[in-house]
Amino acid sequence: MGLWGGKAAKKQAGAEPALPRPVPAEPAGLPGMNVYALSLLGGRKTQQDVLDYRLLPGGVLAAALCDGMGGLNGGEQAARAACSGFFSACGAGGPQTAAELKQIARRLDARVAALCGADGRPLGGGSTLVAAVLGQERLTWLAVGDSRIGLWRGGTLRWLNRLHNYRLELDEALRTGELSRDEYESELPRGQALLSYLGCGGLKYVDAQAGLAWQPGDRLLLCSDGFADLLPEPALAALLGALGGRMDLAEAVLPWLEEKGKAADNASAIFIHYSDVHFERSEQHDPGTL
Repeated sequence: MGLWGGKAAKKQAGAEPALPRPVPAEPAGLPGMNVYALSLLGGRKTQQDVLDYRLLPGGVLAAALCDGMGGLNGGEQAARAACSGFFSACGAGGPQTAAELKQIARRLDARVAALCGADGRPLGGGSTLVAAVLGQERLTWLAVGDSRIGLWRGGTLRWLNRLHNYRLELDEALRTGELSRDEYESELPRGQALLSYLGCGGLKYVDAQAGLAWQPGDRLLLCSDGFADLLPEPALAALLGALGGRMDLAEAVLPWLEEKGKAADNASAIFIHYSDVHFERSEQHDPGTL
């Protein structure tokens, strides 16, 4: 189940929906997770999102998604280094505490910051990270940057992490009265500037949680900001609720991608549906470039 990122061939109109394929490593008779993945190029020339998911030797599922940033191929290299580094740090059973998760983030920050190009100079790339390790009853998760991780339960989608951008501090300053409403509004256009990401050389913000309840019927979403911005939240919640049926994720998302046109960012996501059937997976790469 190797790490991958990038685009694949366009789906043909009228093709049979891509359904999950069983993974023999899942113990028979135990509840499992259905895993689906999308990686869309959007209106960009290169794909800088990288994602991976796999069963760890200890029998838990781990998933990670990274959104790279940087000139030329710097973003892709940063994202690949961050994603592969997360799985290297997981070991057999994955991190067990929030402190372990945050320590992994700091090591990955140093790893990405140390990357060099072919000329030996610092690469200057960076990457976000959202990652999760899921067992039969509990999950742990980690987030750095502005990618998203959300939990769908009982028809409601709840975002678990904060966005580590300038708006995070603007909102807090407004709440505490440090900024007036006029001052807040004047700064808001710069609100999407990232303040914490892997490769920045010292993380200001890291979000992590261990031991979150994880039960049959739940869905977990890990996605880049490009994917989160692609669909309105009600449509995204409905998409999560439809997992498990004969829905083709790529075809469901494509109209939203076409609506964005050339402005569409790379958009990637991992969907995990906790069901009472055996573990399955489905990979659907880029259904086309606009």
